[in-house]
Order: sequence, then structure tokens, then C-alpha cells
Amino acid sequence: MHFEMLAARTGIALPSSFIRLQADGRTRYGDNLEDWKSNWLEYSLKAQPLLSCAYDLEWIDPAQADEIVEGWLNPRFQDGRRFLPFAISGAGDAYCLMPSADGGVGVGMIWHDRDDSAIESAIFEHFLFAALVESAADFEHLLEDFSPAQARECVLSNIRMAAAYLPMELNLALAESIPQDPPGDEGATGMISRALGDATLSVLPAFEPTRFPVLPRWRCGEG
Repeated sequence: MHFEMLAARTGIALPSSFIRLQADGRTRYGDNLEDWKSNWLEYSLKAQPLLSCAYDLEWIDPAQADEIVEGWLNPRFQDGRRFLPFAISGAGDAYCLMPSADGGVGVGMIWHDRDDSAIESAIFEHFLFAALVESAADFEHLLEDFSPAQARECVLSNIRMAAAYLPMELNLALAESIPQDPPGDEGATGMISRALGDATLSVLPAFEPTRFPVLPRWRCGEG
């Protein structure tokens, strides 16, 4: 099973940046499970996988994505709507690629226990950019495992790694807003203020989240 096969099955085109992330191994958790367990801190600080700085996001492989589609985010359960999952939260909510009304492919989180969700990013690159900015503004979740200095380095490593997958204007916005040598405030839970984070996100084109009903996971297959 490959994401290309799942894309063909769902009729959802894979963004070029997502294809390159997969080809470059940027969504992998080490060489294998044992490798990851032994070296997860070093991997995370080096942005392996990309978005290791993000809150509550775990990349999944095509087999896991296929299982989610078959058992939950299947058009037969979801009033014909199509989804292509690529990551999950700790609770089992799914980050998905979804067809948008303009014919593009947007991104959003589908909540496993709610009756609606939304397309929240117009394109995959905007999703990556937003995740990086939000991590820079608030990395408190990283402080459970890292020192503040390590948390800052984790965010910066991810920004550097993401540069190859983002358009130039978004890389420039990150460079202008997020200091590469931030002050070492040991009490800080972010590298930039929330206001600066919001201002940085404002470089993205205006986008109104598109809400739609979702059949919760636990109800799929009833009847």
C-alpha cells in the first residue's frame, strides 16, 4: 500500500510537497520502532519527522490511513465526502486531505467523536506553515520532554527542514518573524508572542473554514 494508491482510490490528488516529504522520508519515525524508542529525542531535535515540534500530531503510514478510511472516513459513512488521512492526534482524530469547493485539496482535522469538522487550510503548504508558526508561539507541550533551549532548537530545526517544502514567500515570513538566535529565557513557553504569531499567519490568503457534518467513528457501521 502506498499513498498514491490511496489517492487513486479516494480521488484526492496528493500535493507535490506531500509527495516530496514522503519520498525524502521526512514523515518517518527512525529506521524502525526500536530505533525510534532509543533515539527519539535526537530525532525530534533534528526535525525527524517534520513537525516534530507540533502539538499532538503523529504521521501515519498508508496502511494506517487505509484502515481509517475503510472503517470511518469512508464515503458510504460520510454522506459521500472523501478524505485522505495522513496524521492522527493522540485521541485518534485524523488530519486529512480533502477536496475543496474550488477544486483544490484542503486540510483539516476530523474529530473522531464530534458531529462536524472543517477544512481549515486551503492547501497543504499553508497547513505546514501554520503548524510551524503555532509551535513558535507556544511550545509549552514540548517542555514535558525538553528544556526551553531544546524546545526552541526543535522549532528552529523544523523551520529549517520545512524550507524545502514551502514557497519562498512563506519561508521569508518565517525568517522575518522568528529569530534564529532567540533570547534564552528559561521561563518562556514560546519564541514569539501570540500577537506576532497571528500577524505572521495573516500573510496567508484569507480563508473561511468550510464546516460539514461528520459521522463519529463509533457510529460507523451501525445498522
